[in-house]
This record gives sequence, structure tokens and C-alpha cells, in this order.
Amino acid sequence: MIQSVKVKNLSLSKDNVRKSNRDADLASLADNIAAQGLLQNLVVTPLKKAGHFTVKAGGRRLRALQRLIDDHRLPADYEVQVLVLGDEDGSAEASLSENFHRVAMNPADECAAFKHFLDRGASAEDVAKRFGVTTRFVEQRVRLAELAPVVFAALSAGEITLGVAQAYAVTPDVDRQARIFESMSRSYYGDSPDNIRRAVLNGTVKATDAKARFVGRDAYLEAGGRIERDLFGDADEESWVDVEIIEQLAAQKLEAAAEALAAEQKLAFVTPVLATHVPYDMECQLHEYHAPRRDLSEAEQGRVDTLSDEGDALVRALETELEDGTPQAEAASSRLAEIEQELEAIEGTRTIVDEAVREQLGTFVYLGPDGTPRVHSRLFSERAIRQPGEASDPGKPEGKANAARLSATLIDELATQRRQILSAHVASDASFALDLAIFFMAHRTVFAGGYVRDHSTLQAAHASFPIVGFRDEGSAASNALADQRQGLDVSWAGGATLSARFDAFRDLDEQARADWLAYVIGQSLEPTLNVDGGGRHNGFHDHLGRLLGIDVAQWWRPDAQNFFGRVKKDIMLEALEDIGGPVLRGRYKDAKKGDLANACAALCSGQGIVEAEIREKAIAWLPGEMRFDAIEQPERVRSYSAFLSDDDDDGEVGEAAVGDAEDDEDIAEAA
Repeated sequence: MIQSVKVKNLSLSKDNVRKSNRDADLASLADNIAAQGLLQNLVVTPLKKAGHFTVKAGGRRLRALQRLIDDHRLPADYEVQVLVLGDEDGSAEASLSENFHRVAMNPADECAAFKHFLDRGASAEDVAKRFGVTTRFVEQRVRLAELAPVVFAALSAGEITLGVAQAYAVTPDVDRQARIFESMSRSYYGDSPDNIRRAVLNGTVKATDAKARFVGRDAYLEAGGRIERDLFGDADEESWVDVEIIEQLAAQKLEAAAEALAAEQKLAFVTPVLATHVPYDMECQLHEYHAPRRDLSEAEQGRVDTLSDEGDALVRALETELEDGTPQAEAASSRLAEIEQELEAIEGTRTIVDEAVREQLGTFVYLGPDGTPRVHSRLFSERAIRQPGEASDPGKPEGKANAARLSATLIDELATQRRQILSAHVASDASFALDLAIFFMAHRTVFAGGYVRDHSTLQAAHASFPIVGFRDEGSAASNALADQRQGLDVSWAGGATLSARFDAFRDLDEQARADWLAYVIGQSLEPTLNVDGGGRHNGFHDHLGRLLGIDVAQWWRPDAQNFFGRVKKDIMLEALEDIGGPVLRGRYKDAKKGDLANACAALCSGQGIVEAEIREKAIAWLPGEMRFDAIEQPERVRSYSAFLSDDDDDGEVGEAAVGDAEDDEDIAEAA
């Protein structure tokens, strides 16, 4: 029997068979009921209290109605039509029957239905509101309705899944969809959404790419460039299809910027580099130029001292007296910025570049990751430039007048005695020694391309790579190192003598000197890996990585070229199991090795069409060898040190000092 009942007189029966996902997409269902009304009656049985019923089938609809009433979108006494069952024993059967025999609508039919309403003049927003879904959901379904006929027919017939159809729909180019569908239908693993998406997007550029940002969306479209919106990726994600147009526009714009910079600064050349940093080998083809610096005049030095004292006083006031956010604190911060700007301007006037020399100098202009042009911080020349009066070899004296006065043996003895005196004084002044150490290492880094003798054995040599000619300019770490290198202050390097350069180096502020120390020490680290045994294993480097809080996944991602395509299939399947468990592994277990490598790479780059939880694990996954989680093991060889006596060494922990023991057994035998 059908009758009308107030929603407030209805309650959910414990016999309702749907125990999970009761609230799934409840907001969407409520919106649909608000727009369409209740299209399917609730199934109820009467309670002992007159006029009250318990809902046996339609629990989600009841909760959606209750939500609408709570939100005041329906009146408190709203009534609905219900089907009243008289047989209490059959209520569970009715609930099961309604849920069990419900067949989900074919996605192709959904797509055609939504497109039907849009073709009749309704907007995507109107349709979304009417059916209680998001506008983006409607746009996605309409995009699927506009698939190439052969792809849409396969979706309608159930020959491809919704995920596969979405992979084809990342581009509206139906001809491309049809071509890829034909080739994929002959491929062993052509039903992989990741493989399909990669094939569809091959040869496109994301809107977030540095070149795309540099060119600009309007200029690209004006030049005839095409843009495709990926409705099935992140919101507003676009693919720029015509890469040739992007490259051409970016090259023209950067060349114009280089010409303007050369004219403005009167440089001999400014080389445009259409990349996010200048490759080191391009720098190596030129001679780096370090301009000499003049001393400050008495008036300039006085002004610098005055500004420095004022700045120090303002910093102390901000740290101790002035409260953040007050007008006084803001005025002090503003004045500090003015002081820093004036000090930088004075410092900038110290660099002296002879006009005849400037005519031979040049630099590079390249793109930052944000798409803005950046000018290289250094100047270069195509041939070596000597400062006026500079000796042919700055490390050698001009004559040997003193050599005839003293014998070679006496010279060596006196030099040794003077060395001892100098060493004793350096060793007694830790601050001076630290400056000297940083200077020696920085000096050898700057003048690595030539011979400039500094009479010291101290150096932080650049660790050699095990692979000759190894290039990874595209990696985040290499880009960061390039930025760090270009950010180092080399104003001191223009001095005509080692003494002048050292004095200028000591005049740098503490942070500038510390930056040099950090850079040269970082360059001295040898390549190691978290592997068992062998020369590449070094648990101390793993310890350093943990102290620094390194998140490798933010700097390096495994792809088909740098990892997956170069390991065994079992390793790739283990990675999939780590990410998504046995189910994900089973999904790809029969894939060919090449297809599997591409699928793993797409998954770890965040492009795989998987559940959100699996996606998060995938973009954080790393092979164990790349993680900094190895624990250094104690050495079992007594350390040999002139600073330690037998009483100081417990004989258990120390540095391995015997031969080249390759494993623990060799070390044990050596002990």
C-alpha cells in the first residue's frame, strides 16, 4: 500500500542490509532530491506508535531527506510517498532485493544523458545542480561523450573500462584518440590507462613548464598554439600541444632579452640558454673573469661605518624592545631595508672594469623555474684577460736576486723554521685559521682552471664521478647546486695578489664566507649508495642525510630511464607491491618488461590513474638504495692515531686502517 508519511515519523530499520557506504556521496543525493524530488518510494513497515514507520529499503534516501530538512532546504513537516509492507519477516528480503538487483548505469549512457541536456541549451552548472553532482563531473562525462566513435563504442559495449576511456579523453583530438586506440588494440598491454595517457600526451608541454610560463598563454594562443584541458587530472591542468611554437617563441623572446642586456651593460656577448640553468660545460668553454676592486674612500668608509652602526642598533631594538606588528617595528624594518640597499649600492661601486676589458666580456641569460629570465651572476671572456701589470705567472717572483746570497740548504732550513713560527701562530687563532681554511678551499675552487700557487696543502677537491661525462643537468639537485654556485660572492677574487684576495675574502660578511665553506665541503663528498658491502657503501653518509632531514623523493624520482628500465622485472613488481599491495602487483604481473617500466614510472610520477591513497604512496616511493636509512656498523680494527694512547682506545670501535678490506670477514682476518 502506498501512502504519504512525514519524514520526521520515519526511522532507519536495523534490518537494512546496507551496512557500509551508507553516507557515500550523500550530499550529491540530497542535491538531486532537492532538484527532482523523491523519484523512488521508500519501503517501510509500521511501528507500534501510530503514524510512525521504520524504513526497510531506502536508508540513504532517508538520510538525504533528513539532511535537507536539517539544512532548512525542506520544511520540517515534509511528506514523502512510501510503500508499506505488512510482513515484517519479509522486510530484510525486500531490502536485499532492492540493493542486490540494482544495476549501475553504464558510463556511456551517463555520458550521453548529460550531453543530451547540454545540447538542449542547459549549462553544465544547471545540469550539475539538477542531478546533485559537481560541474566538473558533468564536464568529464560530456568529454567522454565526445570521444572518438570507435572508443565510445568500446566503452558502451564494455570492452574498455571507464579508466581507459578517461585516459583517451585527456585530449579532445578525436583523430589522435582513434589512431592510438587502433595501435593500443594490437598491443599486449594496450589496456593500461597509464600507457594510453602517456601515448596521448606524448609531445605536449604542461602549462607549468618554464618555457610555457616565459612565453605566456596569450602569446602562445595568438601564434596558433593549441591547448588541451585535462578534465581527469588536477583542476585546471592543461597541456600545450604545439611544442614547436613554444620553442620558437621562447627562443625569440630570450634572444631579444639577451640583445637588450648586452646593449644596456655594454657587453661583448650575452648568450641565451633556453633551460633552467646554464650547463657547466658551457661555462668551461669560457674564461671566468673576476673584476678588481678599489678601496673605499675615507668618506665612503665613514658612511659605511655609520650605516652599519645604525643597522646594528635597529636589529637590537627589533630583537629586544619593539613588538612585532607595531608601527615602530615596521618603521625600523623599513629603515633596515633602506640601509641594506644603500650599503649594496656603495659595495657595487667598488668593482672596477676597464672599458677596454668590458668590450671582451659577456655572460648568460637563462630561464628560472618560474619562467622569468635570469642573468648569470658571473662575467666571462672568450680568452684569458690579465690585469694591467699582472705577471705572466702570479705564483712566481719576477727575479731570483736573493737566490745567490743563500745556499739551497740554508734556504730550506730557514723556510722550515719560519713555517713553524707561522703555523704556531695560526694554530693559536681559531677564527683566523677558519677564515684561512675557507679561503684556501674557495681559492682553489675559483681558480681550478689554472695554476695559482698558494703554498698550502689544504684543499676540498671536487669528488670525481664514477661515470665519465655523467650529466644530470635536469635534476633538482643539480639545479640547486648550480644556483648555489652562482650565488657565491666572488668579489674578492679580482685582487692582483694572493694577499689582496685573502684580505678581501676576510672582509666578506660571515654568511658569505659560510656559504663558501658549505659549497666546497659539499663538492668534496664522494658518490655513495645504500647497498650491502662494496666500495659505494658508507653508513656515515646515511647518517649525514638523516641529520639534514633529506627527503629524497622531493629531489629525485625513479623513471624508466634512470631506474625501472634498468632493473629486473621482479624488482619492479616488488615496488608495485610496496605501493599498492598484492592487488596492484597482480594487476601488472603479466606485463612486458618495457610496458611495466613505463607503468611504474608513470605511477611514481603521480600520473597513474589509481586510488588517492596508492597515488600518495607512489609519489613517495623510493628504491631502498636511494634512502638515507643505513646504520653505520662499528669497525673492528684498532684505530691508529698519534692523538690517542692505548688507554684512550677501547679496541672495539675505530677507523679501519688495514689495507683495503672489502668485507667484514677480511676486516676480522686483518684484526
